[in-house]
Amino acid sequence: MKKVFFIITAVALFSCKDGKTGSPDTSERIDPDTISADTLPPGNLQEERDAVQTDKEVALSEVEPMETNLGKYRKLVENKPAADCACDCIEISYDRATEWCIDKNKMYINAMCKKTGENTADVYFVSASRENSPDRVLPWNEFDTNTPVATLTFQQDGSAELDWLGFSKNGEVVTDYALYGKKTLEGTYKKE
Repeated sequence: MKKVFFIITAVALFSCKDGKTGSPDTSERIDPDTISADTLPPGNLQEERDAVQTDKEVALSEVEPMETNLGKYRKLVENKPAADCACDCIEISYDRATEWCIDKNKMYINAMCKKTGENTADVYFVSASRENSPDRVLPWNEFDTNTPVATLTFQQDGSAELDWLGFSKNGEVVTDYALYGKKTLEGTYKKE
């Protein structure tokens, strides 16, 4: 990046000294007695500096979001974080499975998140974590572990939108179990 900035600066300085460009010499435009830290450089040089700075900011914004998206999130209920975390929290990790609530006090799964883009991730079913007298026993061993059960979209304000897709079998959503997870998991989450 320093090399690029040096080259751009050298080109800009060369073009300023070239009398054929029609640009007046900087010594004619800037009085040496009035130069201070607040004095802007001549036109092209300032534009080049601004472009380099913008490139740095874009590069940082492309790297930063996924690094800061890891951790625990609490579901927003009526635009406020849920008071109870029993079934209203998710933990996002890209290197291990975490427990997610499907039906409060009844069903929990282990899920794994995988990055899919700059500010997106897919959530995959790994296994059943625990079941406590569910209303209906689910065929956990038949569900795909390579098809996403949900998608996450990270917002600039630090929140995450979770869209529940449902459990799949052979790549197709199993409609009989589509609502499991949808009511409890789908929505907006705020990072703790």
